Amino acid sequence: MRHMIRTTSLIACLLALPLALPAGALAQDNNDAPAPGVETYTPAEKGADLTRIWCNACHVTGTGDTESGMDSAPAFVNLTPLVRANPDHYRTFLTKPHGPMREITLSRDEIEAVIAYISSLTPDQP
Repeated sequence: MRHMIRTTSLIACLLALPLALPAGALAQDNNDAPAPGVETYTPAEKGADLTRIWCNACHVTGTGDTESGMDSAPAFVNLTPLVRANPDHYRTFLTKPHGPMREITLSRDEIEAVIAYISSLTPDQP
């Protein structure tokens, strides 16, 4: 009986996980308009969240966390001019893991969000 309760609790937690996303995130992923009164979630905001999840271990992502990152990985703010100049190169680059990066798979929408976020950074940001 205890095993069944634990399994049920785990399933409930996993099913609730998408609810932890910002309000407009799911609607935007599905190309649906957000519900009336729901704050929209811009691609750059989604990209900021994705980089905090996937990239902070190696890169300073410009999200205010100056303690993350490694010396060998460029800060995203330093990549901004390169991404702005050649976004197609970085779209392709993000389809495959690079360097010692752990295997991650980003959807096209997520890649666009990361590109939008990096492009939105300015040298004034941490």
